[in-house]
Order: sequence, then C-alpha cells, then structure tokens
Amino acid sequence: MEIEKKQQAFEVALRELTGANPKLAEALKKDYIDFETLNDVEVIELFWATELFPIYADKSPHTRRAYKLDLEFVISFVMTKTGGLKHLTVLDIHRYLFEVNEQYAPRTAQRKNNMLKRLLTYLHVNQYHLHNLAFHVKNQQRPEMLRREVDFDEIERIAESFRHTVKRAQKKELIELRNETIGYLLLTTGMRAAELLSIKFTDVKRNQHTFYIEVKGKRDKWRRIPLTEKASHLINRLQTLLMIEEVDSPYIAFSTKKSGNPMTYEAIRLMTHKAVEFVAAENTNPPHWFRRAYITKLLANGNPLIEVMQVVGHKSISTTNEYLQIIKNNASTIDIPFY
Repeated sequence: MEIEKKQQAFEVALRELTGANPKLAEALKKDYIDFETLNDVEVIELFWATELFPIYADKSPHTRRAYKLDLEFVISFVMTKTGGLKHLTVLDIHRYLFEVNEQYAPRTAQRKNNMLKRLLTYLHVNQYHLHNLAFHVKNQQRPEMLRREVDFDEIERIAESFRHTVKRAQKKELIELRNETIGYLLLTTGMRAAELLSIKFTDVKRNQHTFYIEVKGKRDKWRRIPLTEKASHLINRLQTLLMIEEVDSPYIAFSTKKSGNPMTYEAIRLMTHKAVEFVAAENTNPPHWFRRAYITKLLANGNPLIEVMQVVGHKSISTTNEYLQIIKNNASTIDIPFY
C-alpha cells in the first residue's frame, strides 16, 4: 500500500512537471530518456522528477531542503564554471571537488559529492554521456576538524539573548517571548532545530513527576524529552499571550508571516546568528550548536550513554559516544545541568 502511494505521488509530480513543458514529455517517450533537445535546466528538472523525487518524497522537509540545496550547488557550478552538462570534463569534476572541499565540512561535502555522482551516473545510464564521469567523483581525504569547544557560559548568554533579536514594534512583547522560549528550548532539550519547529503546544504533556515534550524525530521515531520548570513556564506564558494578542497558531515557534504555520529553518538560523552577535561571541554558530552543548553536558554529568542516545534521538550509540571524546579533549568544569 505504501509503495503504491509513493508511485501515485511520483506519477502526479511527473505529470505536473512534463505537462508544464511539452519538451520534457517528449523526452520520455522513448525506451530511454532523450536529452538532446533539452537545455541544462530541463535536464536537471527531469533528473529531479524521475530520479530524486521517488527517493526523497517521504523524507522530512529539512532533508528535502538539504538535497535541494545540493542540487542547486551543482547547477550553479555547471552553469557558471563549465561548458555545460553535455561538455563536462574530468578537469571540471576535479574543480568541483576542490570547491566543495574548500567551502564545506566533510559530511556536507560528501553529501554534495554524492549528488553530483548520482547526476553523472543518471546521465551516463540514459546515454547523455558516453563515459561515466561519476567514476571520478571521490570524496576528499581532508580530516574532519575538531568541533569548537563548548563554552557553556557563552551558550547560555546566547540563549538568553534570543529575546533581544526582535526589531519590529508590532506585537513586540509576544515575539520577544516566542524568541526567548525558542532559545531556552534549544538550550535545555537538545532538540534539532527542525524538530523544535514542528512542536505544537499540544505536544507538551505532564505526568505525575514532570512536564515533557513528545517529539517526532528522524526516521519518524517518537521520544519524550523532559522539560525544566522554567521551560514549561515559558511555554504556558507564550500560549496565554497568544490568546490575549488573538494570534491563532498551534506552534510554539510560530510564524509571523504565515498565519497558522511554524517559522522556517532559515528564520531560526538567522535568529541564532543575531543572538550570537548580541553577546559579541567570537564565531557565528548554527542552532545545532545548542544540541551539541546539551548532549555534551548530559554526558559530562554522568548520564548513561544509552539514556542520552534515547533522549536526543541518535540512531546509533556510537554517534553519542563521539561526544565523550569532546569531553576528554576539553577539560572544562561541567558539574550542573542547565536551568
């Protein structure tokens, strides 16, 4: 049943795409995809619809966005620094690998390289390229840099500064409280930014002992994250102020531009950067930095690996174990949880 649904969604997307451009429909009529009458952008459109969409359609919005950005990077490189898709050379491939390796962290670079590799394989299989240039796409061997040492005093100041990133005058108190709540939840729950954006007020529950949030993370796995007293207080205040201001949204990280929707990942990323600037921190850090700090602190306080893995939603305990190395390399005094 699930496979049938995906196939139907794919066929609808393909009809919409080819219906908007008769040249794309014509290219699909033979027993192989005929790219000869298509320009580079149209070739990429068919690649997305026939190769990528069936794979990524059921992924999270954050994952789809990442792969879309990867493909956009490939398109930009091809159109500005080569003679076009049809005339790609081995030298072009090596230039691409060099640029990606220089601009991105190893894991991101590997993902972008895989996108190019998949595209080149696709073009070869469909007889657009005589030779399979994907053979030359190999991940660079640059070692991954050690992550910046977590300064817990600094990261707490950044979280507290989220409320000071508001510039608008309209409903300023409400937006300040929303931002403060977001910053504090990033600090004290270890949620991924994409997970936080999906949290609704109804996801906040209470048992006999404490408040907690039910989170749907990667691979559609649910988990419970305990909330501090301050976190539950901020959420309750925010929900009350939303009612007073007559703003209707189920999301804690609500959007001010699209009623009833959550903020975008880009919005929360920019908010984090502004908070960093407010405290005059050395570097600009992404929202994920809060998650790394949270995991490191839990382990430093002696929480068992398996429990930390379950709370933060890691797929493998080896991922959680990597954070122990950070603690060993940085002999900071970490002896109390976030409050």
